[in-house]
Amino acid sequence: MSRWRRRRSAGHGPAACPYCGAELDAGGTCARCGGVRTPTAPTGWRPDPTARYEGRYYVTGRPTNRVRNGRLEATDSAGGQLLPDYVELPSARSSIRSTWLATGAVTAIIVMVAAVAWGLLWSRYRAAPPPDVGYLQALQTAGLSNQFSSDANAVAHGHDVCRQLEGGGPQQGLPADKIAVDSFCPQFNEGFRVLESATVSGVFVLTDGLGIGAIAVDGSSCRGTDGYSDVGSSTPVTVKNGKGEVLATTALGVGTGNAASCTFSFTFPITEGQDRYIVSVGQRGDFSYTFEQLRSRGVQVHLGH
Repeated sequence: MSRWRRRRSAGHGPAACPYCGAELDAGGTCARCGGVRTPTAPTGWRPDPTARYEGRYYVTGRPTNRVRNGRLEATDSAGGQLLPDYVELPSARSSIRSTWLATGAVTAIIVMVAAVAWGLLWSRYRAAPPPDVGYLQALQTAGLSNQFSSDANAVAHGHDVCRQLEGGGPQQGLPADKIAVDSFCPQFNEGFRVLESATVSGVFVLTDGLGIGAIAVDGSSCRGTDGYSDVGSSTPVTVKNGKGEVLATTALGVGTGNAASCTFSFTFPITEGQDRYIVSVGQRGDFSYTFEQLRSRGVQVHLGH
């Protein structure tokens, strides 16, 4: 009987902890890791016997390489190999997580590319402003809006330019006219010529070489007198075209000189496109020029003896 009991004790010694391999007490509890032996080997998270992590995953009572700290999971093959009955699990969750991250990154890139493409298309095909608004904005950008008394006046001028072109008028005009063509009648854009402009300088010289008292001197200024009393600072200067249409007006201004010679200086703007330019100084005659003559040489008129 005693021999049988010794054999039974030898064959049924203290049970080993399925988690860390330490001996279990009579109640089946491990004094080292606190694990409890159950009739069926557990599968799930248990305290990590190696103390390398908070928990280690077991499969049917066998420790694996899957570990975690809180919710952060990882793999620990080196620590798992320290335990008996260790089993290596494939890193399926890592693969799934990597796949999810890659898919998310690709999706984000696609969304960004689509957003950029949509923005470019929207900026290209968004509705253009009404012609009147675009015309006024173009005038302001070119610094030409001050040529008109109001926005309504500018728009009316722009439409009038197009009506003249539609009626067979010449395809030429000022910079503001070109903007009107671009905005209201672009069919005349090709071949439209922007006319050049110039500021013409002129001098009117009154001489009295005989000393007949034709010039009156008052300090630093002078003017005509007696038979030349119409020549002075307020004498008008008028520029007309061949049709008699007034193109520009100004005045002689204050004369400078002495009793023998009095010079008056003046300027006026002109734009090419006229057949001729007729300059009149008061009632002292008309002088005809071409655009190139006025731009290159200006006006020089001499009167007296």
